[in-house]
Amino acid sequence: MACNPKNRRVLASGCPLRQGSGQRPWLLLFSFLPLIVRSNESPLSLAFRAKAAKGEANELLLTLRKLRNSHDVLNDIERLYSVTAQIEQAMNNTYESNLRISSQTAASAAAAAEDGSCDGATGTCAVPGDVARGPARKEANQFRPGNFHGVKSHSYYVGAISEAHPNLPPDAVQSIVASEWYHPSLTAKAVWCTEACGEQFRVARRLDANAEAIQQEVQSFWRHPDAAKYLAGVGAHTTQFDRLIAGNGTWVDVRLWRGRAFNKQLCEQHFRVICALVEASPEVWTNPWSHVLLSILLHDSWVPFHQGHTNGQLTYHFPVTVSSGAGRAELAVVERGGSLQDDGSEGKGTVLSHPEERTVTWTQGKTLVFDDSFTHAVRYRVHAGNVPTPAPSVPTPNNMPSLTSARVVLLMRGWHPELQPSERAALREFVRRGGEEDPEGYEMLPISPSVFSM
Repeated sequence: MACNPKNRRVLASGCPLRQGSGQRPWLLLFSFLPLIVRSNESPLSLAFRAKAAKGEANELLLTLRKLRNSHDVLNDIERLYSVTAQIEQAMNNTYESNLRISSQTAASAAAAAEDGSCDGATGTCAVPGDVARGPARKEANQFRPGNFHGVKSHSYYVGAISEAHPNLPPDAVQSIVASEWYHPSLTAKAVWCTEACGEQFRVARRLDANAEAIQQEVQSFWRHPDAAKYLAGVGAHTTQFDRLIAGNGTWVDVRLWRGRAFNKQLCEQHFRVICALVEASPEVWTNPWSHVLLSILLHDSWVPFHQGHTNGQLTYHFPVTVSSGAGRAELAVVERGGSLQDDGSEGKGTVLSHPEERTVTWTQGKTLVFDDSFTHAVRYRVHAGNVPTPAPSVPTPNNMPSLTSARVVLLMRGWHPELQPSERAALREFVRRGGEEDPEGYEMLPISPSVFSM
């Protein structure tokens, strides 16, 4: 199939790199990587994993990530398919395989990659000896990040979504798939900090410094008749996926921002301080996947284990109230990649606790920062045991719970700090090319190129 920018179903193998002189420098950088994947255990793959064995895989993945997340590649569909195929193969070689080649084989393969005997145009290597069939042993993969859950083929999912939804514009399909990209070589930590997060993150520093004003705004809003009108079951303001994993009990939210669009009425009438803090934080509102909302969990509510869609952002939780009564509100994380169902657990969306989990709690007025691409769950236990009990329904004007009886956090998501300004700008432009949500009653902040370097 010929590579055609207007063809939504084109496959990576149909998009070879063009041989123009402008592409030659970066093509040479990856002469050891397959442009067309012919075999999962080619000498070329062994050569890449030999680099991994020497601790150099992260540097190579970093270079590939920056290349994919660049204006040049994201604005050229042929190069996009080629580079996404390369990065997917590289992640497969580094993260997915349990095969760790012996030191003798690794040395031979690494030498082949370094002495120029790997041909990027053909995807083959001339390596000495028996690299492809040399001695090998099985070991646990030490390179796989805890928030890596498997390679998703960009070309496959673009084709599948286009076939299932033929009326979707091509840019919208590309945007949907890119919003779930894994960005290799970013620091992967489930919980970055639970207190003193302001020492690492400007957003956390601003939130903690304005703790009293934020709490007063939320308390005032909670007493206002508008509160019940804006409270909605989770998923109404975010994604249908959130609705599917809402679990047991009552998990509701109030949305203030979606990307760079802010709810004018809420910001002007109820949340002037919070909205001003967000506006002063471009790492939040320039993030195309960002939400800013009040997340409310009532007692005996459990949100099963799930993962966010991308590791390109971090989640900030500013605890407005942490129950003053009985019970324990907690965030549980599992710090390894993959599906929990692999362990014989119940079906998707039903795993409420797990033997590998570790839990952290919120401290009122102190921002907690975590990476929601790790498998995680949220619980507000009141009764003992691991079986949740029936919880209250969504609050109504005649049935508003006490604010102190709920776990309320101000939630916002900002770029992962290691994504470079150029990557942020290119990704945002590419994702939003597929359509930018502009709900009724919301206004947009303008974006200039300089905002990404702030």
